[in-house]
Amino acid sequence: MLMHVARSIEEGLARKWAAMEDSGDGGLDPDEDKGIQILLLDGEEAWVAWTATDSIYGARALAAQWDTDVYPESSEYKSPIEAIKLFLLVDLLGGPDPTVPSYFKNTHWFYQQVASIERRMRELGLLTSRPKQHFLPDTREQPDNPYMGYIADDHVPFMVRGVPILHMIPTPFPKLWHTMDDDGEHLDPAVVDDWAKIFAVFAAEWMEIDDYMNTGSSSQTSQRDNIEHSEL
Repeated sequence: MLMHVARSIEEGLARKWAAMEDSGDGGLDPDEDKGIQILLLDGEEAWVAWTATDSIYGARALAAQWDTDVYPESSEYKSPIEAIKLFLLVDLLGGPDPTVPSYFKNTHWFYQQVASIERRMRELGLLTSRPKQHFLPDTREQPDNPYMGYIADDHVPFMVRGVPILHMIPTPFPKLWHTMDDDGEHLDPAVVDDWAKIFAVFAAEWMEIDDYMNTGSSSQTSQRDNIEHSEL
């Protein structure tokens, strides 16, 4: 899924940055110069029993490093941790009929954006799975999630350092999680494909590169064309 997102936005993002450089806007606005980093975090599982010190080894090491690394004095942000606008964590999304609630109030509006993308793409017939309900059903103004907490996962070391978190993990977990059948053969290909498309469009909209996703597109491109270009 993550590699699909990277391939989908690479050319559009390069075109946008080239256009900014040609117009002299590059480096003037940190929000416009933003990028996306993909992290493949290692060492999540506990050696003995899940605790704050026996779990998420890779995430804890990286968050600590990024918290102590210091940018030059003239930089907009003091450290890599401070520069993160949103930490999107995807986990356990390969099973059929996933239900992902909104876990955090401060990023609920991001959740609503992803839910809107899913709705639009289903209405346009661009998704192939046929779930009992949308993957992201918690679309009201306020989150419906009654527990409004978080599931211990790789985002925690970043969250405790003040990084906004959008956690995409189903509740309940897939039935085959941590069983001998938790393998590639038991993934739902249509669900995996749809998640990849949804996240690619979210990344394209987040980076505001809709108009750069296809060389023939213009600022007047229709919503359908924008979505189709974003998923290529």
